[in-house]
Amino acid sequence: MNRPVFLTGMKKFVFYHVLVVHVVCRYLLRVLQMKLSVAEFVRLIFRLVLFLKVLIKNKVVKIGDVYKLQLYLPAYPTPAFWESIEKFIRPDPGPLTVVFSITKACGYKCPHCYQRNDSGADLDMEVLKKSARQMSDVGVTMFDIEGGEPLLKFDRLVELLESFDGKRELWVNTTGHLLTPEKAKKLKQAGVFGVMISLHTPDEKDYNEFTGMQDAFQIARNAAKMFNDVGITVVLNSCPSDELFENNGVERIMEIANSWDCSFVQVIHGKSAGAWLGKDDEMIRAHEKIKRLCDLHVQYNSPGKYADYTAASVQVFEESPNHFGCTAGGIDRFYLNANGEVQPCEFLNVSFGNVNNEDFMTIFNRMRAFFRKPGTKWLCATESKSIHEMLKANNIPTTPVPARFTEKLVPSWQKGKNTPLYEKMGLYK
Repeated sequence: MNRPVFLTGMKKFVFYHVLVVHVVCRYLLRVLQMKLSVAEFVRLIFRLVLFLKVLIKNKVVKIGDVYKLQLYLPAYPTPAFWESIEKFIRPDPGPLTVVFSITKACGYKCPHCYQRNDSGADLDMEVLKKSARQMSDVGVTMFDIEGGEPLLKFDRLVELLESFDGKRELWVNTTGHLLTPEKAKKLKQAGVFGVMISLHTPDEKDYNEFTGMQDAFQIARNAAKMFNDVGITVVLNSCPSDELFENNGVERIMEIANSWDCSFVQVIHGKSAGAWLGKDDEMIRAHEKIKRLCDLHVQYNSPGKYADYTAASVQVFEESPNHFGCTAGGIDRFYLNANGEVQPCEFLNVSFGNVNNEDFMTIFNRMRAFFRKPGTKWLCATESKSIHEMLKANNIPTTPVPARFTEKLVPSWQKGKNTPLYEKMGLYK
């Protein structure tokens, strides 16, 4: 596969105008065919323009013949992209993304793992596939399939991938452990668009120690090459420590990603979840760090020195109040853990029910009854303490908080002001 191409400046300006013209022509034709009302057409274009204005500080990443405007928006002009933007016709678009765990098995021992205290057996394959179909039915267009380490259950992973309808954008979150060129090729044939490879420090020795896996850094490097060789785009997922951040560690990870021909680096701050549940969230009062991370997002996505570098996708920038805010709970995303618990987010260790015991749609609707509107507070930061206290008060040794306790806990959560973007778009009223 050729290296990703990054559009900034005038090239990005031209691209966005071509995109808008394409969308207008496509849906104006629907109006003329009486498949779309004039009101629906106007609503779609109005909301799309507001949405694109929020993405304008991102690079456009050309991957093969398609374009990524943002990491979690399916690539233009794929079927998944068109289904995603058509959701703007409705007052409640519903989720685009699910993080979908197929196994808790993992050979790594990362100290921040948000699944560390999860329990239970992996879902039965038929329940797994049924849940995936139902998620597609509610409009999920991008599946992030993970573990643990999904490559440890390779046949199970491929069977799930091959069950999709060809209209979803499929990603695999992995460390690269046990990958071979043959497996990479098989994943491409099964429909995988991209992979997110973990890399939490740019220092090889430190990363091996962090994961508890000998040669973890080399495994990641080799995996990036194998995936690129078969045409699967590569993203690095990084959760840098405060110390690393202060010592230009994020910048060094960006350099590595660029040399590995990655399309994005996703920077996620340390969460008080899983193995770190009970730890003070580092972002509650870290205003200066948030500002510097947001500046880094803009820096690596702008014309100039880093114009041809890997794009940055910094979570505190993407989820800032002026952008998307917190979209957990099925507003834009949610999580299914390996044994079937439906959670608002992988970083919120609470469950609204288990698909082994109830139909997914019943659980999903229960969750959405609470998460009706998107807010500006990061619940993973502000409510980790209440989750930890609920587990301790009820002597619950594992995560997530069971549904019967979750329903008592979440009504006390404050989601903050309604996200301005969605207010302007007239969504989730």
